[in-house]
Formats: sequence, structure tokens, C-alpha cells
Amino acid sequence: MQGIFTHKFSFLKFTFLIFLSSEFSFAQEFTFKFDNSLKIIQNGQTVINPFAGGLNAPQFSTCQLDKDGIDDLVVFDRTAQKLYTFLAKQDNTGKYFWQYEPKYENAFPKINNWILLRDYNRDGKKDIFTYTPGGIKAYKNTSIDNLSFQLTANPIYSTGYSGKLNLYLSATDIPAITDVDNDGDDDIVAFDVSGNFTMFHRNFSIENYKNADNLEFKRVGDCWGGFYKEHFDDIVFNQPCGDNPVPLDNPFESDKNARVLHSGNALLLLDLNGDGLKDILFGHVSKNNVASLFNSGKVSQAKFSSANYRFPTTYPVDFPIFPAIYYEDLDFDGIKDLITSPNGADNALQTVDYQNSVWFYKNRGKDDNPDFSFVQTNMLQNSMVDLGENTAPVFADIDGDGDQDLLVGNAGNRGDTGYRGSICLFENKGNNTFELTNNDYLGIAKSQQLFEIKPFIADLNADGVDDLGFMSNSFIGASMRYFPNRAAKGKAFDVRLAEAVTIPSVEYLANGDYPLFFDLNKDGLKDLLLGKGSGRLEYYKNTGTAKSPIYTLEKDQLGGITDDYTIGNISLAVADLNGDGKEELITGGRNGYGKVYKNVTEQNQSKFVADSTLIFDEFNNKNAQLPLGGMLSIAVSDLNNDFIPDLMIGTNTGGLKWLKNTSKFLITATEEPKNFIVFPNPTNRYLYVKNPIIADYELFDSMGRKVLSQKNQTTNQDLVLDLATQTNGIYILKISKDGKMEQIEKVVLRK
Repeated sequence: MQGIFTHKFSFLKFTFLIFLSSEFSFAQEFTFKFDNSLKIIQNGQTVINPFAGGLNAPQFSTCQLDKDGIDDLVVFDRTAQKLYTFLAKQDNTGKYFWQYEPKYENAFPKINNWILLRDYNRDGKKDIFTYTPGGIKAYKNTSIDNLSFQLTANPIYSTGYSGKLNLYLSATDIPAITDVDNDGDDDIVAFDVSGNFTMFHRNFSIENYKNADNLEFKRVGDCWGGFYKEHFDDIVFNQPCGDNPVPLDNPFESDKNARVLHSGNALLLLDLNGDGLKDILFGHVSKNNVASLFNSGKVSQAKFSSANYRFPTTYPVDFPIFPAIYYEDLDFDGIKDLITSPNGADNALQTVDYQNSVWFYKNRGKDDNPDFSFVQTNMLQNSMVDLGENTAPVFADIDGDGDQDLLVGNAGNRGDTGYRGSICLFENKGNNTFELTNNDYLGIAKSQQLFEIKPFIADLNADGVDDLGFMSNSFIGASMRYFPNRAAKGKAFDVRLAEAVTIPSVEYLANGDYPLFFDLNKDGLKDLLLGKGSGRLEYYKNTGTAKSPIYTLEKDQLGGITDDYTIGNISLAVADLNGDGKEELITGGRNGYGKVYKNVTEQNQSKFVADSTLIFDEFNNKNAQLPLGGMLSIAVSDLNNDFIPDLMIGTNTGGLKWLKNTSKFLITATEEPKNFIVFPNPTNRYLYVKNPIIADYELFDSMGRKVLSQKNQTTNQDLVLDLATQTNGIYILKISKDGKMEQIEKVVLRK
């Protein structure tokens, strides 16, 4: 618990975070900033990158992000379509580690499906190759003082028997980009439109221009390596490819109109045995393993005659679906290592363990003659909060010690009993530190087969004590239930699965729906706002009582927020983000962006207007709309005691993002406010106020919820506020007159 927190207004302090009233105006809209001031302890260790956001299907490349001369790490997650940047840092002993640094993400262009960083022009700076519809595009690294990229080819073209066409690549695939013929420029090997033949697109930059600055490709032959395959472990060797662009019939085609559809291949070329020839590692969308093919030909003409369908021989790669392979130095020993991860856009049939989806094989040999040794299944994931996928956080004082603990639901993880969702409990240990103490709070995963668990906290039976509930999905459909809290107010939660109460009168629940219990119409009863998986916002008015609520659909498109599958899966939170005593509605979407609707109870219910909510872009030194991942889920709490709540955000990659609320306001008052003396502070029950004028007093908890209100009838006498029914913690006392704010105080209740 912190010490005494008090604050008196001063006329000389023109910029401070304050409660607003009608006589004040703000200088800018809501703003937030990535923050790492909170610490997370897992398995007894403080994790290095707690709020990196989790990883599902990551792709790995190295690149110098800063100017220290050491290669850093660029990771792109296919399920979130989100890029992450990590700096190579040294600890006190000189040992290197990867530290998440999101500011460099904003230097990269928008990436879709895949990214590979290669220095194609040999200037010592990694360039970008990435997806463009029907092919590949390239960005040149133009960094001088700061990291920057410039689009140089969109798409990349290759000359073949039909002339100069876009170098085809399926959206599902990852190509091999490397110097295949050892002539000093990067070539491209990719599977053809059928997904059965590898095609060699030779770069003629060195031959034609005596430098590697150009991307001038010609297709050599009609296939590369003398093999074809339909799926994965059915490779047929000794096939003629030729040296000229002459079409070769597909041996799997009995009818030109019945072609095998391309389904997904991930390629990596490297010299596996030190003979100077590029060998093949590849994964296929239909298989668990990685295949290796050794090149027995020559530099000018590759030839493959055999395959090992389980690579490496010791502890072979084994993902439920579509493994991809990357070759980068991740342990700072100067030798490239093997990293494998799934390459799917989602968790196909919930078969992938997204807490262990980065397999790391240390190379104990050389770059061109590797010796791979398996190390771990959660490379980088073990340095962050990574609970699988689709995390949903909420704050509550679970252990009754007066501070806010963190509950985080998830979509599920695969274990001995199948794929099951759970709620993880991170206990607030003080000093901005949370510790994972229970990865299956209430034993939900142990006793029930539920998925997509989204917890919420609300007093749903009007007994004055917060209850725990959650939205979930199962094989019989979506449901919403809560568990009455048996504990007295201020004590540790006492909730039991066996006492589940189904939320009444809410029909047509679906997977992806997100509930928020909130008194929208200010009638003293908690209504239900329901964010739908389709992106629509529904409003269910409580037409019953506080103890026996009846939720009646009032608006099926509240605020004009209607179905939008590009945004989709709208999550909801409510809090007073700027201290004016009025709640904002905060939403997150599948698209990775959040929105804030200011003073939501005063907005037009037919057309909400979102404020220009921004996140500080440290790289460009300005506020901007920044993506946070996918399938955002938002919780609010003031954990840093600065009057206004911050945002904890769950992502589809199973992690968390912590955003500090940095909204700033400009005082335009021309009269110094009156001083009210508030004492004692901290208090164990009674709070006294010496008041020079008749005023209104409102007490807010750390979640921005009003928990007490009172008005004095006399002046210059002690007003007594009884906090007996409140729990230990930090509160904000707002004092106002005729709707105009006079003073605020931070109050500590410590019984």
C-alpha cells in the first residue's frame, strides 16, 4: 500500500491531470502510451517482456533496428497480422537477451501474411520482402539516422515463357530468398500456382549491372531440383526441369480443368552438409513435420533424389499443422539457429498449443554445415505473458487485501483432457508487481470443457458485493453466467462453480459476444451492453429490479454501431478516463484498434461519436492510431495512482498490453478554487472535511466507479463521510459546487 496521497489545487499549476467541469476545456483528445512499469512474475521469475502481447504463429528475421551495430529481432505473427520488434540488450553480466521495444514497429510498412528481411543490395542493411496480392513486393532499407524503408517493387516481376509477369506466390506460402547460385545477388525459389513444383527465379542483377541493387528475375526451367509433389510425403524425383522456360505437364493432372488447388508451403534453403549447395527444408499445410531434401546436383542445376520427412532426426519438428522454418542467430553466438513455428492464420480445430509454438534448435555446427540440437518449445514466449490465445483481462480485489488483482481468461489450451479455456489469477503483490499464482482459477479447465472465457466483475444480485461471471463457449453453444460472491464486502472472493447462475432473458448468444453490465440510462439498475462477434453493439435495458434483473433488448444497434466483420468481436469496458465524473465507453476490435466514446451516457444513442483516441508513437514522436494486435479485450484500473485509470489489453496472441493513460488537460479557470481540508488520510473509516462553502462530495474507486455521494448543508463545519462499507484501497474524492469542480483528493482507506 502506498503512503498518504493528497493534492491541493494551485492556481499556478496550469497543466495537471484533474477532474474536469464545464469551465475547463481540454487541449487534446484521449492519449495513451505503452508502459512497462508493471512487473509480472511467472514460475518464480520476473519476466523480461511481460507486455509484448504473446505469440501464436510467429515468423523470424533479424535486422539492425538501432545504431549499436548488433542485429535485432523482427517478429511477425500471422494470426494477428502484427509485427513486433525486439532489441538485443545486455544484462549486468554482459549476457545478451531480447527486449521488447515496440517503438520500432512504427518504422515498418503495413505487412500482410509474411515478411522476410534480406539484404538484397548488399549495403549492410536488411531490406523487406513481403506479400502483395498474387506475388511479392520489396522495400529497400533507406536508413541513415533512423530506420526507414522505401517501396521499390510492387510486385516483383520475373520473365518466363509467357513474358514478364508478376513472380507468383500464394498468400499462404513463404518463399526462399537467398543466393542460390552463389553469384552475389539474392534469388527466389517458390512453389508454383499448383503448389507442387518449386520454381527458380534467378536474379540477374550482378550479370547485367555488376551490382546487386536491382531485382531483375528470370525463371530458369519449368521447375527446380527435378521433383514434384502433391502434398508432403509423396515426392517424386528424377523429373526433367530443363534450363529454358518450357511448360511441363503436371503429373497429377488427369484433366486440365481438375487441377490440384494450391494449399500452402513454407520453404527454407540452406546448406545442410557443407558442400556449397542449397538444400531444402519445407513444411506443408496438411502435415505436422518438416521435410529435408539434400541437393546432389551442382550450383548451376540443383538435383534432389531423396527426402527425410521427419527433420531433424533427433526431436523432429512436430506441429499439428503447417510448420514453417527460419534460420537466424537467436542465441547471440554468431551462428544461425533453426526456429520453427506454425504458419496458419488461425488455430485449426484448436489443435495447436499456442503457449509452446516456437521451437528452438541451437546450431552447434556452422552456418553452412549445421548441427541442430533441440532446446525448447517456447522460445521468446517464456519471456512474456503468453496464455495461449484470445486473452480477456479484468481487475478485482480477489484476495481482499485492498488492491486490484488481475484475472485473465483465455480461449483455451490443449492438455491431457483436450482443448479447454481457463482463468488465470495474477495477484497484486504491491510495488507494481503481479504474480501468476493460479493458472486455473476455480478449476474451470479441470472440471468443464469451455472455450473463449471472458470474465467480468459486477454486483449482479444487489447485495453490495462484487460477483464474478464469465462469458464462454462450449460444444452446446455460448452461455453467460455468474457466481454469487459469498464473502463480506472487502474480504477475499468466495465463489463456487457449483453455484453458477445463468444470466436470465438474454437470447441468441454466440461465440465472440462480450458483455458489459453498466447503468446506461442512469435509473439505478445495471443494464447489459453486449458486444457481438459480428461487431454490432446491443443494449439490453434492465426492466426488472436490482436483485431480480430482466434484460430486455432495447436497441440492437446501440450508437449506430452495427455489424462490421472487418472490426468484429467488439469488446467493452467503461470508466471515467479523464476525471470529469462521466464514464467513457472503451471498445476493442478484431482489427487491433481501440476506440473511446466520451461521456457515453450523454451521447446520442442512435449515433455514438468516437473521440480521436491516440497512442504515443515514440519512433515518430507523435500521437497516432496504432494497431495493438488482434481480438482486443480491454480492462481498466488506476494502478499507478495518478487519478485516472489505465488500460490492460488482451490479444488474440494470448498476451497482454499495458497502456498508461497520458491524457492531458489545460486549466482555463480564472479563479483560484477554495481549499477544503480533508483528514485523516489514510483513514480506517471516517473521513472529515472542513468545508468553506456548501458543496457536493463524490467518492470514486480505482475503477472510476462512483461509490458514495453526499452534500453538506452548512459551512465551516466538519462534514463526515463514513467509509465503513468500502473496501481497502485508494479512492478519489471529488468536491464540486453547482456542477463546477472545486477540488480533488486522493484518499487511502486502510482498515
